[in-house]
Amino acid sequence: MAFGGLTSVEGTPLTAFSGAKAHSLDGVLIEPAHGCGGLAAVDRKPVAATNYRESSIITHDYDREVTAEGIVSLLAVPVVVDGRVRAVLYGGHRVATQFGDTVVRDTLRVSRTLAWELSVADEVSRRLALLETERPELANADPLSAERLELRELYAELRELGRAVADPEIARRLDAVGRRILPHGMSVAVPTALSPRELDMLAQVALGKRNGQIAAQLALSEATVKSYVSTAMRKLNASTRYEAVIAARRAGLIP
Repeated sequence: MAFGGLTSVEGTPLTAFSGAKAHSLDGVLIEPAHGCGGLAAVDRKPVAATNYRESSIITHDYDREVTAEGIVSLLAVPVVVDGRVRAVLYGGHRVATQFGDTVVRDTLRVSRTLAWELSVADEVSRRLALLETERPELANADPLSAERLELRELYAELRELGRAVADPEIARRLDAVGRRILPHGMSVAVPTALSPRELDMLAQVALGKRNGQIAAQLALSEATVKSYVSTAMRKLNASTRYEAVIAARRAGLIP
């Protein structure tokens, strides 16, 4: 079983699961220094409990939830970005298991990949904010506000709905509504028209979502998402996801 969640000052709410049976851990908030994950977050290093119930290195605040899932051995690995823990990943076995070097190494590799994805999302948000601060004309046309974020979310949802409905007329009308909320007066020449799916990807990227989140949202594989994003970047002559989002906004393709 694998699970985890993003970390905040309050702790790590468990929100993502694979292989769960009882779902007793769904939504549980792992507080700092509590349990395997809380200790891993505080120490910023992996914590393993081969026999979870008998482990003396952790607190046992979550014994009931862990036991209900049948977990006997538990491994927790923090995801660290720029010295700060951003998430905690768990691997659990329902039989007593020694977490060898290979298991720990593979889990750390996944942790580093997620850390990189989070750092990319942070950089996209930072550069977007910086660009719009340094370019008043863009900030005035597209101010940083709750309304703008709501508009982007609405646009992304309309595109997603348009892909989900079977009725072509309803899909056409949803697409028309989506086009009506695009910004006016920002259109520039685009080297090559983006496909509908490429626009879907950029609409999700503009919301700060990582490839894995987009894949889950749109029921695609992460490799497919990466492919679409890469193609959109190439068409927009962008070297990063951030530049692709900016180019698409300037072209009036996404809000």
